[in-house]
Amino acid sequence: MPRKPAQPVDPEDAAPLEAAADPAPDLPPTVPPAPPAPTEAIPAAAAPSVLERMRRNRMGSLVAALVVGIAVGLLLAVLVPSEPNLYAMVVLGVLITAAVGFTVRYLSRSRGIGAQAVAFVGTVVGIHVMAVTGAVDGIGAGRLLDMIGLSGPGFDDALLAALATPAVSTGGVLAGLVAAIIAGWGPRDDDS
Repeated sequence: MPRKPAQPVDPEDAAPLEAAADPAPDLPPTVPPAPPAPTEAIPAAAAPSVLERMRRNRMGSLVAALVVGIAVGLLLAVLVPSEPNLYAMVVLGVLITAAVGFTVRYLSRSRGIGAQAVAFVGTVVGIHVMAVTGAVDGIGAGRLLDMIGLSGPGFDDALLAALATPAVSTGGVLAGLVAAIIAGWGPRDDDS
């Protein structure tokens, strides 16, 4: 269907329509308000990640070092052979040392003596938990106890023994020092 062109409106016919549409002709016409100026969209600040919250917290790197040290220590305690040997203990200790050292290095804002102390403590605790839990749990694997019908302590008793004994051993201290070196490695800050 073709469109018909608009027919011109007679001004005399349009005047009564305008008067009926505008109840107050003596008032000046109001200008419609301008639409608000588009504001720049402010991006919503995303909540900080768990790692960032750990970095911002004063004790975050210590908590992370202890959690990583104990968790990795308990996981690796299962791998400690029933007759502990030097090679197995060194390899497992190096894994804990690296895990704790790099965790502290990643989470701490500085690489000063504080970060090194945190790495040292976390590693010593992790090494101790792994070594004592693995060694005490492995006691029950001997043939002597099987022959007389007894069993050795279980994993939970071994963990209690690890938590009850002091964490002082040369291997733990050495691993803690290596973790402190990992956490603090970097160029010195010149104070002058």
